[in-house]
Amino acid sequence: MAGRSPIFRVFYQDYHGGMAVSSAQPEQLAGGRIRALAEGLLAQPDNYIGIIDANELVLQLYQGEAPGRVQVELLYPEDRGMLRLELPLDEALALLEALPEQFDEALLPGAQFIA
Repeated sequence: MAGRSPIFRVFYQDYHGGMAVSSAQPEQLAGGRIRALAEGLLAQPDNYIGIIDANELVLQLYQGEAPGRVQVELLYPEDRGMLRLELPLDEALALLEALPEQFDEALLPGAQFIA
C-alpha cells in the first residue's frame, strides 16, 4: 500500500529518562515515529537508538564527540564490521525520516568501513 510507513524493530537506552528497550527484545515502531524518538534520545549524551531492518542489519545512532554531531553506524551481522559516519544532528534526523525497509551502503554515503 502506497504511503504506508514500514515497521522496524527498535532498541534504545535513555540514561537520563530511565527508560530502555533491549536489543534482545526490541519493540516494533512505525518508521514515521522513529525520528521523534531519536530526537528526544539524542538530546542527551550517552543515550543511543538502534533500528533493525528486515535483513537484521542495525542502524545505530549516538551523540558524536562534537556538540550537535551524531555518530551513525550501520552494523553488519556476524561481526563482519560496520560503516560509520558522523553527521550534524539535523542530517541524522532527516535520514531517519525516510528509512528504507532494507538498509545498505547507499544509506550512508561517504561512510568509513571498520572491520
